[in-house]
Amino acid sequence: MLKKTGFTLIALALLGAGIAVYCAKGEEKTEFTVSALPTSVRLDPVSGRIIEDRPDIYQMEPLGDLLERNWIYDGGKVSLHASRGEYVSFQVVVGLEAEEDTLRDLNVEMTPFASSTGKIEINPELFLEWSVKVLTKSSGYELASYGPGWYPDALIPFTCLQIDPKKPGNSLIYPLSLPDFRNRIEGQRYQMIWVDQWIPLERGQAAPGVYRSEVTVTADGTVKTIPVELTVWDFALPKENNLWGNFQHEGFMKGLEPALELKVYQLLRRNRLVAVDPNYRPALEMSKDGKVNIDWTEYDSRLKKYLTGEAFTAKDGYAYGPGYGEPLELYLLPFDCYSEHRGRIKRGWPDISTDKEERKPEIQAVYLETIRQVREHLLALLNPTRTHLVVFLNGLDESYYPEAWERMVYYGNLFKEHFPEAKHRVDGGYSEEAMKVIHGAIDYWCCHSVGYNMETVEAYRKLGIQDWVYGPVLYEREGNSGVGSSTFTDLELSNERAMSWACWKYRTLTWCSWGIASQWNAAWYSPETWKHASRQEGEPSRWRAYNGNALEVYPPGIVPGVNEPCPTVRLKNARDGV
Repeated sequence: MLKKTGFTLIALALLGAGIAVYCAKGEEKTEFTVSALPTSVRLDPVSGRIIEDRPDIYQMEPLGDLLERNWIYDGGKVSLHASRGEYVSFQVVVGLEAEEDTLRDLNVEMTPFASSTGKIEINPELFLEWSVKVLTKSSGYELASYGPGWYPDALIPFTCLQIDPKKPGNSLIYPLSLPDFRNRIEGQRYQMIWVDQWIPLERGQAAPGVYRSEVTVTADGTVKTIPVELTVWDFALPKENNLWGNFQHEGFMKGLEPALELKVYQLLRRNRLVAVDPNYRPALEMSKDGKVNIDWTEYDSRLKKYLTGEAFTAKDGYAYGPGYGEPLELYLLPFDCYSEHRGRIKRGWPDISTDKEERKPEIQAVYLETIRQVREHLLALLNPTRTHLVVFLNGLDESYYPEAWERMVYYGNLFKEHFPEAKHRVDGGYSEEAMKVIHGAIDYWCCHSVGYNMETVEAYRKLGIQDWVYGPVLYEREGNSGVGSSTFTDLELSNERAMSWACWKYRTLTWCSWGIASQWNAAWYSPETWKHASRQEGEPSRWRAYNGNALEVYPPGIVPGVNEPCPTVRLKNARDGV
């Protein structure tokens, strides 16, 4: 195999959709391959093995050599199909023929889709797939985990990698190479590039028919191409998102700086998903005589644009995509109640009482006045038929004892009477005994998928309760339900799609998964080991492996030189499920 012996950069230029070209001059050329994969599988960047090809774990036929041929790639051409209002995606795979070879003058670009009658004005979006290393199987999933290795996970927009904002024009901060010199994967032979294409909603912007494009990979003076054919069907998905599958993360969105918060909301919206955080609260003061005064100034300044849909328009940088101009589909109200759990005290909102005091007439009067003011203010800002308002009392989350059930009834009845537009949600695996107590005071029941069975669900539906499913639906066993409310890097990728498929199949209202970007909370993770330290009652401290747990969005800075929040392969698959 010919091996490159030296490189000299002779040109830097921006071509097409902001993609940079490196031209190199060397004595010999490195041989490389170009192929394409569907987005429902991942490729090991070292071995070239399809990570999801595991007949030893699942009852499945071996997938075979998908780099040679698969269900969207016939070995020569990529064939895609989509409706208007949909993202369609695939992966470009660049591979080295020899393990010791390198490509440092690598460029990947793609032309806009065009037909004989016109073209799709929205350019393809390209992302570099950034891999993370899993060192041990995720706890609770010892049988289902794909095990240690490198997993493509973060998707870095080419626009972030290529252009230095301080030196616009032709200054590059991240030239593409193989191996990726920043990802530092020992023995890397494959680099994957994710391609997203948005199909405009308007028929005049994406008439039905066949459109064509071409992926061009240039390295060391060698050019290789793959033709791409896109069939646009003659129908459109709704502009709004009717499933409102959501990622709940207490305090996360609220804790972001407003500019970054906007980017994360828009990133989730672009992928037809909803970020929810029950910790957004206006400033509240109570006078000595018990009067409630709520100051909405900061609250409205920060949140009004999401509740009106303005945040998802070109005015705020959302040029196109799902839900353009639409308000948040789901919004958690700021209310909570007092709780004590394992010695930890959680204050409510409004913070006026303990559980022993909450039903005193003077305390209840304050709570009711707060409900009245919140209702009056929010209903003037939003349309509750388009933004679904939900009461989630975190202080009573997954509470499996009669005293908690009675409190759920108490608070649920307050909201039914005084804020009828809001729906009261409880989470957890509640027994028939519990439901007999609480069913009249709740609207939504968010059930862990390990306990979701149709006999129980149908019985509760007859009581007037609408069911949600909580967390990914592929459980290994009941014993891992404590870690099963979010996603993990080393588990089956179709799990992200299956959440939405299950909701469609079983007529479930929606799904909720915990966590948006837990990796951003430094106390939870070591970025090198991906392990979570957890102390169990009566046990010494021990390590539990939570690989990529609840990490749907990568923070700015985790990839050197990239200062934008980045989606994951898992998030894109959740989008495709929706």
